[in-house]
Amino acid sequence: MLKSGLKLQRSLYIIKNQMREENHRKLIKNMIEELRAGRTLADSLKISGVFPKEYISIAAAGEESGKLAEVFASLAEHYQNKAELQQAIKKAAVYPLIVSSAVFISALFLFKFIMPVFVSLFNDFSGELPFLTRIFLALSYIFNNYFLIILLILAVLVFIIILIFINDSHNSLLENIFLKIPLVGRLYKYSILTKIGSYLALLLKSGLKLINALSLLEEMISSQKYKEFISKTAVNVSKGGSLAESFADDQYIPELFYYLLLTGEETAQMENMLERAGDYYYQKLKEESELLLQYLEPFLITLTAIFVALLAAGVMLPLFQIYLII
Repeated sequence: MLKSGLKLQRSLYIIKNQMREENHRKLIKNMIEELRAGRTLADSLKISGVFPKEYISIAAAGEESGKLAEVFASLAEHYQNKAELQQAIKKAAVYPLIVSSAVFISALFLFKFIMPVFVSLFNDFSGELPFLTRIFLALSYIFNNYFLIILLILAVLVFIIILIFINDSHNSLLENIFLKIPLVGRLYKYSILTKIGSYLALLLKSGLKLINALSLLEEMISSQKYKEFISKTAVNVSKGGSLAESFADDQYIPELFYYLLLTGEETAQMENMLERAGDYYYQKLKEESELLLQYLEPFLITLTAIFVALLAAGVMLPLFQIYLII
């Protein structure tokens, strides 16, 4: 609508009338009222408390440069790709989650209700119990007698992990762990590279100068290590260095990303090449996320089969021995 020449308030009014849900209509209505009160679009987006920080920053830059229509078109494409990736991951993760949940619940049921039934029988067994049976009996004993302590330990571990994620001072340690895990490390790096390429392209397309765009990009990236890298890049650019020169660090930026950026600088197509880099690593992230989930399915099935087989062996072996004695 903005590309067709409609004013911003008129465009929002049309969008409001097309909304079916009342809370969405109310949100757009409040934005229109803020605009009529003389506030900018970025201010109205911020006041709503709904839109993410990077969305507001990019919209503000587009508003200042007069490229709001182009910026919103790029934002729509970016968030559509993001939503498609999240949907694909959720869809592919359903089966592994169901299998892992079933295994966990089955283990709880067996240790809580089934194994105790055999305890008295095995206690009267005159011979030595098989090693596998003793392991399962020990696990059943620990589970039934220390269940609350186990739950407390798990709760503390979850709390510590949440604190590590929240506290930026531990982010570098957490990132080093992620990056050393073969497939997970690549996924983590691809997600950051996707954001760097896509967000920086959006910021530059909105009309921001490179240094200002890098400052905003630093706020949008959650990775502490990459925050520091982008901050150093901004300092180098402010001293007259090129973006490609600053990105010539294979610890953070792969060669492909660097050469795409170098080509963009040489051909004055910086925004387009950054966008291509973001799209490339988005596709890599999507493909490898699906690959990881595909690996999980046979792994979980195998793990379930092994668990059931071991449990059956642990229960049946002493029963066979009792039968032979009788």
